[in-house]
Amino acid sequence: MNGFRFHTKYRERLRRTQNCGVVVNSLTTSYASARDSNPVEGNMEYYGFLTDIIELDYYGKWKVVLFRCDWADANTARGIKNDQFGFTMVNFSRLIHTGEHLIDEPYVFSSQVKQVFYSKDPIDEGWYVVLRNTPRDLFDMGNESRDDIVERSETLPFPEQNLNENIPSTSTQFQWVRQDVEEDIYDL
Repeated sequence: MNGFRFHTKYRERLRRTQNCGVVVNSLTTSYASARDSNPVEGNMEYYGFLTDIIELDYYGKWKVVLFRCDWADANTARGIKNDQFGFTMVNFSRLIHTGEHLIDEPYVFSSQVKQVFYSKDPIDEGWYVVLRNTPRDLFDMGNESRDDIVERSETLPFPEQNLNENIPSTSTQFQWVRQDVEEDIYDL
């Protein structure tokens, strides 16, 4: 889905690979305080582990794939933070949208998610560093025209090279036979 291969957390319990980490970017309305009357809209990322894949088939006319996830609490500092190096870290000890309450929604459309990997932080126990992944077979070719690429490549910080210095002229004769080996010719 979306160039990623997803597996559930249960399927990966005995594997070395990790394909169950997901992130969803969502437009969220938030308030500065309880007395604030001016809501602010902004993008918020929710991080989770994929626990179930559900495919809804509407009589063969179309299919919808839903992912059920365990979501880290992205609303508080107990669930998400940035370390001193700028990496995003999540803690899955406090989950949100578990499905226990009617308002909870642990499901998301599979087309909305991107894949991430979680690496355990060796210093802060219970925290995981979020590592982003690129989809399979996706290459960033850019949207620039060929003229823009040439102009940009001329400004790259590489030393200028003169190829004529490395290629011998045609008037110079070179010996292409090894001199350190005795010559043996065998007639058959």
